[in-house]
Amino acid sequence: MRIKVKKIKKLGMILLALIVSLLVIYAIYSNRSRFYGGEIVRYSQVTINEKTDMEKIISTFAGESSKEKIISEIKKVNNLADLSDKSVYGKTIYIPIIAN
Repeated sequence: MRIKVKKIKKLGMILLALIVSLLVIYAIYSNRSRFYGGEIVRYSQVTINEKTDMEKIISTFAGESSKEKIISEIKKVNNLADLSDKSVYGKTIYIPIIAN
């Protein structure tokens, strides 16, 4: 009886490890765009004034990649907390151009 319990525990641990491994592989595969996303090719400079529309700039440079990624890259490169009109007005900001 004692041998049977040990074999069941060992089989359960192997089965559990297999299930966890499959779930990890599935999670990485489903989020592969985060790992293999486009790389930044170069930067473009844009001076923000009263005629500049940030939404239009973001949608122009976003292309096929997501707008959230472009916005986060703009914030990171320019050291900005947000992209409100008050924080970027009159500044020249760098916008990353991402190749997919």
